[in-house]
Amino acid sequence: MRLILLGTPGAGKGEQATRLSKKFGIPHVSTGELLRREMEERTPVGRRISEFVNRGELVSDDITQAILEDRVREADCASGFILDGFPRNRHQADFLKEALQRMEAPVDAVLNIEVPDGTVIDRLINRHRTDDTPETIRHRLRIYRKVTAPLVDYYDRAGILKRIDGDGSLEEVTQRILKSLARTA
Repeated sequence: MRLILLGTPGAGKGEQATRLSKKFGIPHVSTGELLRREMEERTPVGRRISEFVNRGELVSDDITQAILEDRVREADCASGFILDGFPRNRHQADFLKEALQRMEAPVDAVLNIEVPDGTVIDRLINRHRTDDTPETIRHRLRIYRKVTAPLVDYYDRAGILKRIDGDGSLEEVTQRILKSLARTA
């Protein structure tokens, strides 16, 4: 099973990806973690990533795409994977579609975890991270709506989008996802 998780910051994508990874025995592929690993290992690519991060910019699509494609070609992804944090824009979605077509491994479903803004703000503020202020959260939500939210329509037109009510406990949302995926199988 190959899944993509979409949703605003604070929608619970990471937690759900971890749960689904255990349930289905497939890797949770987080682009954030892949990029951090490159930086920690101080690889040549990691040094380029650090330059973007230090300037407060998003890492370029070409770097992110290359790292992601290498990761999904690894043996543990042969039976499937869960993507968290990728794609973030239409260009990345087109790249992913082409890369997976080359691998003859199309996406089975895209789960859009939908959570009201008020809940997102409450969740993120309660993480107690220094970058999670109401102002920065609202800014991140605006960026998400401008850049990433159009992917909901992109995948809906492709017929693989599942809308998931993400307002509830982790277990409630997991059960909604599993029920939605059972209708796919």
